[in-house]
Amino acid sequence: MTGFDGFDTLDSPKSEILEIPKLGRSGREHIVQYLLGSVEKSTERGEVIWSIRRMAVHHKFDFVTGKSFWLSITANSVMQDRLKEAIAEDPKFNPDRATGLSSSFAATLMTNLAYVEWCDESWRECINDLEKRIRVVLEKAETASVDHQPDLHASAMRFLTVRTATAALGAPEKHSPPSPAVFNPCHGIGKPLVTYLHSALGKSLQQTNVTPLLPLASKTAAVPATETGDNFEKGLSNLKVLETFSVESLQHLHYLGGQLEKFRLVMLLNYQTLRDISEHYQDLTIREHFPSEHREECDRSLSSFARRVERVRRNLEIRVTQIESLRAWLQDGKTLLEGILQYRSVQVSHIFTESSHSQSAKIEHIAYKTEQEMISMHIITCVTLAFLPGTFVAVSSSPIPQSGHANRDLPFSQAFFQSGLIDVNQAATDVQGAVSFHPGAFNLFVAICFPLMSLTFILWVVLFKLLARRARKRVMEDNIQIV
Repeated sequence: MTGFDGFDTLDSPKSEILEIPKLGRSGREHIVQYLLGSVEKSTERGEVIWSIRRMAVHHKFDFVTGKSFWLSITANSVMQDRLKEAIAEDPKFNPDRATGLSSSFAATLMTNLAYVEWCDESWRECINDLEKRIRVVLEKAETASVDHQPDLHASAMRFLTVRTATAALGAPEKHSPPSPAVFNPCHGIGKPLVTYLHSALGKSLQQTNVTPLLPLASKTAAVPATETGDNFEKGLSNLKVLETFSVESLQHLHYLGGQLEKFRLVMLLNYQTLRDISEHYQDLTIREHFPSEHREECDRSLSSFARRVERVRRNLEIRVTQIESLRAWLQDGKTLLEGILQYRSVQVSHIFTESSHSQSAKIEHIAYKTEQEMISMHIITCVTLAFLPGTFVAVSSSPIPQSGHANRDLPFSQAFFQSGLIDVNQAATDVQGAVSFHPGAFNLFVAICFPLMSLTFILWVVLFKLLARRARKRVMEDNIQIV
């Protein structure tokens, strides 16, 4: 059934009407049927829920006998109870008074008013409740205090300064191992975001404060660690405020927006139905076959009925205006909340970016120190390879005495200066006779030592190249697998 439908047989020829005197039907009648909707409150798990309740009404009135027929269909007994109360309280519904056509017609109009006023009763309470729910979410978003954050240019300059200062470091420095929370992605699961950031970044921040970066030799100076710490704490403080906003709030606003749109549609349909009802009844008394003896009294009843229907229509018009205002406010609030959620994501990314910048600076510093230590190890290796063959050749073992006891005056092994190439005369009184050199023994030493030294260097270079080639090949295979 559509919102309203009505017709009558006042102007129909007598041959086209159905007259049944035994049933009290003269055939001169009018029929209206309409569909109204209202909102009803229910409570589920302690939460107020507003739902739409529909009601279909079918009414037939005989203009000769004054008899009427009513059929209303709804999902509960609310209208039945309301009509019982109205019949008991209003004398116009008293069957003893309804002896004439005008009284019966007035009673049908009062019954229509009971249905019409039902569709306007609970809207005010419903709109006020929805407004409170929207206000709870939007007031928090509109009054949130978030300090101004440093711009991205300053952050970029600070990061570049940290990188340059790290590259300029030359002195060895001890660094504590990074926090496990930074490298363990499951460490912060189940914790609030700010708590996770404190646990993951707090230790790193303390290390930055304890070990400040060295100033640069150029015009740009490293940013003090206290400034970085202040910015970090300010970012976490703002994040605590932003953490109170969630996607659930946005979903709740979306749900309320859907409710408002649904209620607005029901009100507009009711408004149109009430206008059709008024237009249908307003010209009944001026019809040609309307009983003239009851026309004046029925006009008064129709005027009162039209005024009250118009008042309900005005109320619905006001409710629709309130709904539209709430929808506009809610849409602005959704836009604001979406912006806050995006801003929170940017702030979280900003904090993690600064943390990664700090970790990158530390890793670069560690890599720099590792490179310096590797160079030192290469130098030590080269020196060792240079002296190892000579030391090996120069060392010889002294004979063990027959008695089995070692002679404490002769060493068990001899070093380079004890191998016989150079003799030291301990009894000499001057420098010229204190040291004697044996060229023949030295030539033999060189003939044996230098080839061994060259062979050692060649073996070391070949082994180094082989290992480096294997490492490069393994890296290339890993890159191919990734691609």
